[in-house]
Amino acid sequence: MLPLVTALVAAHVLANVVWIGALLAECLLLGRARFMADGAEIGGLARRVHTRLAVPAFVSSFAFGVARIADDPRLYLHLPWMHVKLAFAAGVIVLHHVVGARSRRVAGGALQEGSGGPFIGAVIFLCAAVAVLLGVAKQLP
Repeated sequence: MLPLVTALVAAHVLANVVWIGALLAECLLLGRARFMADGAEIGGLARRVHTRLAVPAFVSSFAFGVARIADDPRLYLHLPWMHVKLAFAAGVIVLHHVVGARSRRVAGGALQEGSGGPFIGAVIFLCAAVAVLLGVAKQLP
């Protein structure tokens, strides 16, 4: 039988993979919108990626992460790497909302709002990479 802690971590990681992948796809779509014949349609596609993939995956990731911490909160209070990891995760959460707002504006016809999409995607990727590195490094001797 799979221990609850392992199941929570696995579900959290899977939700993160979907969440970050959806955000990166959304950023790429936003970056291309102004070059397309109907950029607002591309913005609409980005918005659907956000609402149908990124948001549910974020909510799942957050819920599974909170459930894991709630299982042994005193342990996580004394792990300095966890505080740094959560800071990078907070950065991704802020960017999640920025990307969602930009996709809504691009879908509404404000195509210039998508111009920073690839840069924001790169920052999201770097923040996620650092969070993953901290999560994996804790397992190393």
